[in-house]
Amino acid sequence: MHEIIVTELPPENGEIKGCWYDGYPVHKGHTDDSLNYATVYANEQGIVPDQEQLKADWQRFVDTLRKAGFTVHLVPFPEELNQPDSRYHDAIFNRDSGMMFNGYWIQGKFSARGREIEAEIYSRIIPEMFDVELIDLPGDAYLEFGEVFFLETKEGSYYFGGLSRSNRIGHEFVRDIVQPDHFFLLRSMGYHLDTVFTPVWGPGNTLDAVIVAPDMMRLDSLDLLESLGVEILKIETYDSSGEGKELGDYAVNSLVAPGILVNCCLFQTPGIEKRLESLGIRRYQTPLTYFKYAGGSVHCLTNEVYLSTD
Repeated sequence: MHEIIVTELPPENGEIKGCWYDGYPVHKGHTDDSLNYATVYANEQGIVPDQEQLKADWQRFVDTLRKAGFTVHLVPFPEELNQPDSRYHDAIFNRDSGMMFNGYWIQGKFSARGREIEAEIYSRIIPEMFDVELIDLPGDAYLEFGEVFFLETKEGSYYFGGLSRSNRIGHEFVRDIVQPDHFFLLRSMGYHLDTVFTPVWGPGNTLDAVIVAPDMMRLDSLDLLESLGVEILKIETYDSSGEGKELGDYAVNSLVAPGILVNCCLFQTPGIEKRLESLGIRRYQTPLTYFKYAGGSVHCLTNEVYLSTD
């Protein structure tokens, strides 16, 4: 079964009282669509996480991953980011900082400048923990891996990349490393692709469908998805990051494996859950009450372990 990296919550440390203990930092990348609206919403509403609820949700999340059959590798929260002068607690979302592939850790390069230190720190932790080689992106590349889905199916490998906080140079650099059979770059109004999109990985190790919030995706990218030749399950924006002044529930932000989809709640869009059931997808939900105000959920909190098969 698939192996997953999960970062532990930051421990209390003097005046540090936990994760996002004094509110959510607001980040923006290099495009207009790259503003993390959830954090703007949380700041406008004065939302600060209840630490006991956050801890309970996180533990239930880890337990759910194990119940679903994943092997979970826990990484201690980086001590360097758990200091009074640091508000970079988005590092709990280790997905964004890099990608492991066949003996390499490809270090992300944030266009959200306030998060650059996260990639630098994980580039020390992960290669040492898994004995893999570090690869840096070229200087003109941007790539936050919440913008990437990579699946190796019996029909070939698929790479889906978003272009809100990442650029074509970054994706093409990674493409040359992983050499996918199918390569799609998509433009959305979500700050990361995983806030508006997820593939559906069937139990037969095939790409059976994609779930997308069409109102949050550019028309040319929707056309590109149509060319896949698989079913497109269209969800309302409330199942994604939301839009306007309405924050979504981030249900689409999912961890997928053959025949499995793990997310924070059932899809509210009529017909989606019934269709997933008919496709043979085993569903697991794990509520993440306060994580959505940071703009993330299950996919953001996890990162696949792809070690060399040689």
